This record gives sequence, structure tokens and C-alpha cells, in this order.
Amino acid sequence: MRRAARSFLEAGLAPVIAVVSGDRRLADALAGLAVTIETNPQPERGINTSIGIGVGALPRMSAAALIGVADQPLLTADAIAVLVNAFVPGKIVGSRYGDHRGNPVIFDRRFFPELMRLKEADRGGQVVVAAHPEAVIEVELPPSMGKDIDRPDDWPS
Repeated sequence: MRRAARSFLEAGLAPVIAVVSGDRRLADALAGLAVTIETNPQPERGINTSIGIGVGALPRMSAAALIGVADQPLLTADAIAVLVNAFVPGKIVGSRYGDHRGNPVIFDRRFFPELMRLKEADRGGQVVVAAHPEAVIEVELPPSMGKDIDRPDDWPS
């Protein structure tokens, strides 16, 4: 999680808002970084509750939100900067890793209401991406950067 936060910061993003469960170790892992920590009191309800909390915590005049996850430790600040540089107002910039879409995704503020209304069963921001194919700019990133690392066994050898 700390690695992900550092990548977002090194890419020049501000503010960086980390939405974490009430497990104090998660907030402690971010100590000393210029990150705003928001707590999701019901993480068991899914990623959509965290998305809503994060988008709701943005400054009112934010032009866009980059939604990323902490389980892509191979994603670099340079790759995040490529996504940011591809952003066009009114659009969605999505990451593509070979044959599939993934995170992070940048959403123009016009999509904030939809992100805030995601339901528990929805699959995160990809629901909004799928609903607006005309607004999507896809950026190809190296497939290794899209790999989720959820367990120690997932680390590449």
C-alpha cells in the first residue's frame, strides 16, 4: 500500500486520498506520506463504497479523479504520469494491459455522480467505463504492471 501511495505522489498527483478499512495497520503503513486517509467503515460492502468515499473526499473543484488500487505494486509513477498526460476534459482515461482493462482509471468530474451511485454488486468504476465507450481513451501499459499481487505467492519469481 505504501508503494502504491508513493507512486501516485511521485507522479505528481494531489491530493492523494487513501480509503482504508478501520485496521490501524493500514493507516500506519502510510505514516509520513502526504496522503489524506479516509476510513471505509463497511469495506465488506465492496470497492464501490470506497470509491464513493474517495470521490466524496475530493476538493469541490477537482477536474478529475484517478482511481487506483494498492495491489498493483509493479505500476510505476512514470506509467501513472502517462495516463495523466493522456487526460482530456470530459473523458475517461483507462489502463489497458494486453487483452484486458484495469486500474488506474481517470474520470472527468462529469462522471462523479455515477461513481457515487455505484451499487454493491457493481464491479467498481469499470461499470461507468462500460456505460460510456464514446468517452474512453485507452492507454496501453506493460501487462506486468496490471498484475494484482494479493498473496506472497503472487509475486513474480
